[in-house]
Amino acid sequence: MTAGSITGTMKTLAGLVLMAALVVPVAAQTAYTISDLGVLRGGSARVHAINSHGEVVGGSGFVYGTDRHAFHWKAGGLRDLGGLGDISEAYSINDAGLVVGTSNTGDTIKGFTWTSAGDLRELSILPGTNSSQAYAVNAQGDIAGASGTHAIVWKQGNIVDLGALPEADSSEAHGINNRGQVVGVSSSAQGNQAFLWSSGVMKGLGVLPGDESSRANLINDQGLVIGASEGRNGVHAFIWSTERGMQPLDTTPGSIYSEAFGINNVGQVVGTSGSSIGTRAMLWTSPTEMVDLNTLVDGPPTLVLTGAFAINDRGQIVAFGINEPNLSRTQESHDDAHIHHAGTHVFLLTPR
Repeated sequence: MTAGSITGTMKTLAGLVLMAALVVPVAAQTAYTISDLGVLRGGSARVHAINSHGEVVGGSGFVYGTDRHAFHWKAGGLRDLGGLGDISEAYSINDAGLVVGTSNTGDTIKGFTWTSAGDLRELSILPGTNSSQAYAVNAQGDIAGASGTHAIVWKQGNIVDLGALPEADSSEAHGINNRGQVVGVSSSAQGNQAFLWSSGVMKGLGVLPGDESSRANLINDQGLVIGASEGRNGVHAFIWSTERGMQPLDTTPGSIYSEAFGINNVGQVVGTSGSSIGTRAMLWTSPTEMVDLNTLVDGPPTLVLTGAFAINDRGQIVAFGINEPNLSRTQESHDDAHIHHAGTHVFLLTPR
């Protein structure tokens, strides 16, 4: 076999693997047990990540995100991580239990790391800047985020400046996989565009047809990227691959807002999709196969899961939800996935 035919065969096999990752039949989905992880303070909480051990991180505070503290949850309950100042949020956790997040420090904000030993440390910043944010961490402990106006990666104690797309003046990294590939958004006067940074090169991922801007939220180890694309007809969730480019994910009929927030290495995607009755937590098992997670849990009828934000390779999902008298899953609710209704809790969904 020639080198060219070997390369072609490898590409074909890679394509088949990708297709398998993109197609997980809805029929294969099972019901989930659901656990309320509660809140630390203020009666409201939101969640950002879950690792393969089922450890969860996010933030808890008062309604609409005020006076918030980062938290870490594992079997046994929530732990307040404190912060560099009086407000903090935890955004990601790896399987070693390393947590990264962002906290205020006087007149600015800084990225931080936290370990299970209770060691909370401020991350360094790019020269000439005075702020940073840490949004994602991979298995090697590489951290993706931003310092000043540029996306960066903290790698083995050093800062790598990822730059920005051509003609863009700023960027921010939102996700990093175990291959060191980074995704995020780069901004210019013409708008925002999702990017993929790999092997020292940043490239734009474009937008869905008819849209003007996009943002990437996460990338898995197969290089599948998820996020949202925005235009006159609203905001729509997408999945991107090298082979197929950017594809829309199915949405609730009539939806003008959907967004993909989490993806695992099986290719399952979670996020939110809105309709006339508000947003609902969604699971996509292929670009055209979507299911409302509220239909797969046995929680009380007054519980509504409004958004799902992360999924691990075991299929465990973390989501926001509200549980109020006189509320039902088919009733209109005026909360949304970002500014939270009073009493918003974090829920862990585990496949039966």
